[in-house]
Amino acid sequence: MSDLTLWQTLQQANLVEGEMPRNNQPHWSSRFLLGLVGWSAALFLLFFLFMTFEQLTREANSALLLGAVLLGVAYAINRSQSGDLWDQFVLALALAADAWLLYGLLDQADSHQSLLWFGLCLLSLAIAVLFDHWLVRLFHSVAAALLLTLALACLGLQLLALPLVMAAITFCWLRADHDPARHQLYHAITLGLALSLLVLGRLHQPLWEGGSSVLDELGLSRLPLWLNPLLCAALLLAVMVKLKLPLWYGLPLVLISAVIPGIGAGALVLLLGFYAGSLGLMTLAALLLVGYGALYYYDLGLTLMTKSWLLLGSGALLLAARQLLKTCSARSAS
Repeated sequence: MSDLTLWQTLQQANLVEGEMPRNNQPHWSSRFLLGLVGWSAALFLLFFLFMTFEQLTREANSALLLGAVLLGVAYAINRSQSGDLWDQFVLALALAADAWLLYGLLDQADSHQSLLWFGLCLLSLAIAVLFDHWLVRLFHSVAAALLLTLALACLGLQLLALPLVMAAITFCWLRADHDPARHQLYHAITLGLALSLLVLGRLHQPLWEGGSSVLDELGLSRLPLWLNPLLCAALLLAVMVKLKLPLWYGLPLVLISAVIPGIGAGALVLLLGFYAGSLGLMTLAALLLVGYGALYYYDLGLTLMTKSWLLLGSGALLLAARQLLKTCSARSAS
């Protein structure tokens, strides 16, 4: 019995029949290369259209029309054709359409108008939902989160962007378990929103020393700085309660999230990835934790010697916490 595969064991138990189904999904590396090819094809397509319709594309209305036509063609091909070649073509058309639409809208509207960014955010979400293409959903989910942040910045509410994106990630990831038919849709959107967290932290930082950030250029924040990490910590605690995780082990992480901005986002992605067994989310969470921790370390107004002692103490505290968790785990197992 030990030499039998899982499928053969299930066959002997009359739980399944026929041959074992094969996983036809491409590897993540193939999807990554597909994305690079799509971006390159979009740039060549943009250059070709610009050289062909140079006079028309200089006008905002013509650019909007061209972008809408390209988007419609991409959607029609996506719904009628399948295969890697067609997927690349759909990706190139969709990205080229995004560029023309963005150019036409920015040329006509004021970049400080929140309605512009909210409209683009809704358009990106609509494209992510309607297109049956993993990379199109991923790219437009990232774009939707960033556009939402810009829209909130115009209203002076940019500090709410990170908690809102975290709430959207939680909703999509938990919703995927309750709606298996749309699992791929929710999964792609979740990864896209999680990837946007890597950029959101940098948007709050000044572009140069002594300068202002991108978000402050659109509008100064009307909210206190402490509200952002506090909301992230509250959301992290709510997710832990929802997933019925032991609060005794997670409370120190919640407290750290309430002090250091962005740590709550990394911890949330880590919890969701560990809960669902997603290596991709856990890897992304590690990048978030390191990135936001480095930003906080850089922004500390302390001397290098004080920072060194702080790092030393943090490392010792983490090692002690690891040993405590191992001891508690061993006692509970026995």
